[in-house]
Amino acid sequence: MQTKLSTDADHYYLSYVNPLWGGTLGISWVQVGTGNLTQTSSEVDSHNEVQNLSMFSYFSNAYLLSYGKKINDHISFGLTGKYLSSDMQVTGGQGYGYSLTPGFLLILAPWDLTLGFKVDELFNEQKWGTGAVEKVPAKLRVGIAYAVQSRGKLALDMVQTIRSGYDTMLSAGYEWTQESLALRLGYNNGITAGAGFVSGIVQLDYAYVTQDALSRSNVHRVSLGGVW
Repeated sequence: MQTKLSTDADHYYLSYVNPLWGGTLGISWVQVGTGNLTQTSSEVDSHNEVQNLSMFSYFSNAYLLSYGKKINDHISFGLTGKYLSSDMQVTGGQGYGYSLTPGFLLILAPWDLTLGFKVDELFNEQKWGTGAVEKVPAKLRVGIAYAVQSRGKLALDMVQTIRSGYDTMLSAGYEWTQESLALRLGYNNGITAGAGFVSGIVQLDYAYVTQDALSRSNVHRVSLGGVW
């Protein structure tokens, strides 16, 4: 998947999933980066202006290893380990870290409901070249999906940062499918919409996301998938 963020940064995501060891193993790579950033002087000159010193770039990578296993017809468990690396071409701008994210999935068959929850970054740490150590607060994510007859699915998600002073974030969406076509509409701090198309083993998806909290620009996401 490739996304052009509203900050002009590029976002890339690549993943491969395969049944293994009685469950399912997944490996993923995520990168957010931007180039052609201007490094300026820390002080102004006689004209009260900063001086351009050089150009540099910034890249942050995450390498994920995930494993999930079906315990029975109603309960599944998963765990993701993440290795982080950040590289800003300035002194002390290199960082390395890790995080662990557990999750559960419950299938409530009599009511056509699926309930999932996970705790992002339950254990995490990142160290920088300056000697600083960062730990982000964990996030609880809960999602519930309801199958509407045989043509659609309604979903509701909740995100709560596990630290005082953070508001609960809610999002909702509906997907309508018919044969090889899917249409989607949702809300996540703004209107979202998308469409998907399947042909053989190939799946192509497009999503439009408003970004009012970040800028006046919007984000377009395109993802290409294959199942065999």
